[in-house]
Amino acid sequence: MGIPVLIITWYASRTFKEFYVARTVDDLKTRAFLLGSHIEEHFARSSITGVDSLCKVLAKKVSTRFTVISPSGKVIGDSEKDPDSMENHANRTEIIAALSGKTGISNRYSYTLQEGMIYVAMPLMYGGKICGVIRTALPTETIQSALTGLYIKILWAVFFMALVAALISFLVSRKISLPIGLMKRGAQRFASGDFSVKLSLSGYEETDQLAMALNEMARTLHSTITGITTQRNELDAILSSMIEGVIAVDAEERIMTMNRAASLLFGIDQKRAVGKMVSEVLRNREIQDFLSKTLSASGFIETETVLIEAMPGKPTHTERILQLHGSALRSSEEKSIGALMVVNDITQLKKLENIRRDFVANVSHELRTPLTSIKGFIETLLAGAMKNGVDAQRFLGIISGQVDRLTTIVEDLLALSKIEQGTEHNALERSECKLAEVLEEAIEACTGKASQKKIAIELLCSADFTVKIDRTLFEQAIVNLLDNAINYSDPDKRITVKAEHDPARGEMVVSVRDEGIGIAPEHLGRLFERFYRVDKSRSRKLGGTGLGLSIVKHIALAHGGRVAVESMPGKGSTFYIVLPK
Repeated sequence: MGIPVLIITWYASRTFKEFYVARTVDDLKTRAFLLGSHIEEHFARSSITGVDSLCKVLAKKVSTRFTVISPSGKVIGDSEKDPDSMENHANRTEIIAALSGKTGISNRYSYTLQEGMIYVAMPLMYGGKICGVIRTALPTETIQSALTGLYIKILWAVFFMALVAALISFLVSRKISLPIGLMKRGAQRFASGDFSVKLSLSGYEETDQLAMALNEMARTLHSTITGITTQRNELDAILSSMIEGVIAVDAEERIMTMNRAASLLFGIDQKRAVGKMVSEVLRNREIQDFLSKTLSASGFIETETVLIEAMPGKPTHTERILQLHGSALRSSEEKSIGALMVVNDITQLKKLENIRRDFVANVSHELRTPLTSIKGFIETLLAGAMKNGVDAQRFLGIISGQVDRLTTIVEDLLALSKIEQGTEHNALERSECKLAEVLEEAIEACTGKASQKKIAIELLCSADFTVKIDRTLFEQAIVNLLDNAINYSDPDKRITVKAEHDPARGEMVVSVRDEGIGIAPEHLGRLFERFYRVDKSRSRKLGGTGLGLSIVKHIALAHGGRVAVESMPGKGSTFYIVLPK
């Protein structure tokens, strides 16, 4: 009877040992799988600085040794030792198997911990490639101590008790393997991001502890992932709402993120650009060089650049002036991990600065000329010319004319300011009126001046046309256009004032056409600027201040409309005021 008992004892002990080892291996695989799902985030951010601390934190909760090894065999994280003090693990059998894409299992003596250990190594995948190895380990002493107790009990048991014990062992093993299987499936759900179901307790202390540890790990992971997701959504919302373009690149100049403003500014597909090199998606050498300088810069840098955009189907192009602000992104160890660039489109600002500068220069010039003349004649009078009645009368007449010119300039400037203020505060006194009546009054105001040059003014406007306008301002705009047309037309010519309705756009178009000297194409784009003159000497000779067309433009804008001009040298000009529906 002793031989069968020994055989059963040997068989039972071997079976239980294999089962316990297999269960331990499955458990280690599960823990490695869970750890790997979280470590992938570090590889996704190209940051492995937190791997070691993560191993040490999780090891305290599940009583398992965790080790993370790079493909070169270097240890980058270990729950028991400092990775920098550990030797290269590339020659370990379980590591070799894991790097080949398999699960490596090894049972050997650990010289680091001075005890026997069972190791399970699994490959860590990212982007379809093996980017490292996760190894979990438990002391074999735990297994051996459990088996020793079992051997002693079996040796002291009788034959029939051995059979009962074998049966009970089988039932118990099934009872234990079932919750382990449930834990494995639960761990897989956790790894896939499903934290809605918790692992149930089986009643066994060991498995209950593991289940509670996994549930706590799942809760922590869920809280961490939720926090990260919330922060990412908040960051995306902030970046999307910014009018400035924002581009962040990593240390290799690959685009990490880009907001909507930047994609629109550079004409880049926002989703496709992420992960690509800057040189692949942004064909601008100056911006590429700026990002390269930002990566190596110790602080904040900025510059301006010109972005040239081709016009579809046209040989011309437009220029946009961009202001670039750059700052290096650094890790906690002050290592450069990327760069951030903020882009502002300051084209309109530069344009306004140029207009302001030109305006100040033109105002100064326009005022200086009559003031210089007045001062010169006054000095002449004081020097003795007052004694000569004829000269004094002539000089005073010139001074009076220059004062009138200054008064006209000031009045025009005040009129412009009043129109702009009315536009800003919506203070125009608009009323529904017959368009033909307004145009007739403007023509009547200019009839005397036109008659002196024998210029005929023709009106083409339906009596049914009605518009909602500030009658006084609109009449002033037409008078200014007629005055210009008379000044720059030769005698015996004709001026046509015409009003048309554009049914397609619902707009009213009023035009003033003359048969005068015309305007060269290079001047058309700036005609409505303040103090801009095509022929300065002739404009001053005719008494113009250079503000008439600017007043017309601002009156049209005040009514929500716009102005336009067509002209050819020697063929006359046509000025348009377009009023909205």
